[in-house]
Amino acid sequence: MKRDLTLAAGALAAGLLAAVAPAFAQGKITCKFGVLGNTDFPGTIGMQRMADRINAESKGAIEVQIFPNSQLGGEKEMAEGMRLGSVCGAPVNVSVMSIWVPEGQLFDMPFLFRDDNHAYRVLSGAVGKQMAAKYEPHGFKVIGFLVNGTRHPLGKFPILTPDDIKGKKIRVLQSPLHVELWKLLGANPTPIAFPEVYNAMQTGVVDAMDNAKTTYWLSKFYEVGPHFTDLGHIYSISAVGFSMNFWRRLSPELQALVQSAGEEGIKLQDRLIAEGDEEAMAKAVAAGAKYHKVDKTPWQRAMMPIYQNWASKVGGMEMIKAVQDTP
Repeated sequence: MKRDLTLAAGALAAGLLAAVAPAFAQGKITCKFGVLGNTDFPGTIGMQRMADRINAESKGAIEVQIFPNSQLGGEKEMAEGMRLGSVCGAPVNVSVMSIWVPEGQLFDMPFLFRDDNHAYRVLSGAVGKQMAAKYEPHGFKVIGFLVNGTRHPLGKFPILTPDDIKGKKIRVLQSPLHVELWKLLGANPTPIAFPEVYNAMQTGVVDAMDNAKTTYWLSKFYEVGPHFTDLGHIYSISAVGFSMNFWRRLSPELQALVQSAGEEGIKLQDRLIAEGDEEAMAKAVAAGAKYHKVDKTPWQRAMMPIYQNWASKVGGMEMIKAVQDTP
């Protein structure tokens, strides 16, 4: 009888200990998270904020390690690594992810968003959540979308009207939509991964490209493409994703932490991009870049056929309208 009481007391004590133990208690999970830019890039800073919070608040259950400077590969390589399990997570442009989720290129449609705040509301709202769910069957848990800025043409020559790009070699994202868009304008598009872009411009593999203002400065693209045209034709959107293999190993409490920390990191990166774009452009001009303001109307007219050609591939006109109708 005494032995039974001792065993019962031991079991009760164990139960109480389990009840007060941290909800995050489990074997430590290491997460290798890749980013394209160096440590000064807003995206790197935002994702480091996410990692720091996860590492601190998971109480040792997760260690997120940030690998900047494309150490884990270009965007396509990192996305494939997430599917294979060699990469835990990364922000990957929706254009590159179109291999698996072509509907994500909805956010790549030219002149789709009215301004930054409209883009933020769409991406964090019902349309963004609906789109994020489409990545899960392909091995990606997308916790949100970040804005890398708006894309602008830049090159070794002035690009003031659509006619200026006709017959020219332009680097594009690894995306069928981007290839078709620049073909509409008469250019010769060449998909090239981000880590190879500077060298491709420097050696004449391509003579033009499009990218965001902050990236133009931080990647020193002004050295190889001194002419910059302020057009903002496409918002550069990346899906912040994790491998579903990693996600499924997490308890509901840890999943909630990763989601919340990721959203915080996304907001930080978006704010830094918005604040830093004009400063970055001013620095590039001071370093020798030629800045051009242009009439957007001819560009809008030249790019509009992409809507007819791609509406069915990005969820139909109803999805485009859902974006446009977002207040």
